[in-house]
Amino acid sequence: MSIKKILPTIIARISVQHKWQADFLYEIFELVFSIQGRLTFENLARYSHLSERTFRRNYKKFFDWLDFNWQLIRLYARIDQDVVIAAIDCSYIPKAGKATYGLDNFFSSIAGRAKKGLEISLLCLINTQDEKAWSLDVSQTPAGLSTKQSDLDATTRVDHYMDQLIRAQTQLRRIQHIVADGFYAKNKVFNTIDQIGKSLITKLRPDANLRYLYHGPRTGKQGRPTQYDGKVDWKNLDLSKWEYIGTDDKYNHLEIYTQVLNAPRFKRNFRVVMVINTKNDKYILLACTDVNLDGRTILKYYQLRFKIEFLFRDAKQFCGLTHCQARSKEALHFHFNLSLAAVNVAQVKLNFDPAMKSMNVLVRKAYNRRLVKWLFAQLSSKAEFDLNHPEVQRAIALGASNYS
Repeated sequence: MSIKKILPTIIARISVQHKWQADFLYEIFELVFSIQGRLTFENLARYSHLSERTFRRNYKKFFDWLDFNWQLIRLYARIDQDVVIAAIDCSYIPKAGKATYGLDNFFSSIAGRAKKGLEISLLCLINTQDEKAWSLDVSQTPAGLSTKQSDLDATTRVDHYMDQLIRAQTQLRRIQHIVADGFYAKNKVFNTIDQIGKSLITKLRPDANLRYLYHGPRTGKQGRPTQYDGKVDWKNLDLSKWEYIGTDDKYNHLEIYTQVLNAPRFKRNFRVVMVINTKNDKYILLACTDVNLDGRTILKYYQLRFKIEFLFRDAKQFCGLTHCQARSKEALHFHFNLSLAAVNVAQVKLNFDPAMKSMNVLVRKAYNRRLVKWLFAQLSSKAEFDLNHPEVQRAIALGASNYS
């Protein structure tokens, strides 16, 4: 399925009031997949009839990417038929330039430390049936935000991440569970997700301060009834107090236990899932604010969280996420959202063409198709050719499939 077949239906549903903006979207989405080199303004102009100045100017204009992604997901992700969860995570973007908006020290998982650069927060939806992730909203983290959660007088980075969830409440209306890694196990996060009527699945420290709930007989004495039955001793764990669920569906060496426990630090109860690796006797703790959700589903949802990393990977490798020359807030916002939205469009194309087995094949064929069209255009203004002819398709498939 081509870009010109995917985009019109989406554009008809969103607030694109001018034809020039729709034409620019057609052009930029074609270019993302079909050019060689970096996705910079200068390189875009080399492959387009538009000038470098036109790209710079249009990148600074507002476009509702949240609505664009939402309409695409509604059309192609089967969110009305299948169970869908949301996931949120951040990614470090290398960038230099003192005048660049948002330049600060952010944690890079590759380097294992904080580095100078930019950071984006991605909110995505994951279909639990086909296990595909779809980018919903990308938000750049501003510079100068406090990293201390105890700083009540200043806006923190966690506040910024939670604002992203609040902005997307309409799109998350049918979503019940949000998944995030252990960084998001914070009171502000739990409180915000309670506020929007959702449940959070996250990871806890292996030495988390948790205590058993008391289920014994009542004494009938005056005063507050006994609520807790002692602290969980992780060094001498009593598995008889846990419900054994079984082994993981994919990995038999992972044993799953669950229990509803209280967390004094967060002043709430969690459905805690303990996954023990019998090969090395290590374990991880998952927590869900929905205590009625079963343990195996919690584990499955948390495992699906990793799908968000594939969105970051494809956007960086194939859609130029780290290539932006711009320094302004508006242009950076446009570029980051364009890159992740392009991954969504690519997924639609891959779904409709089983012969395309990867993003690598898609971008290679897109470039070859552009090159073939350009070559015929240079031969003669009257040159005609059938793009679907087997010999032409063989040329387009060069580098994307076995050459014979």
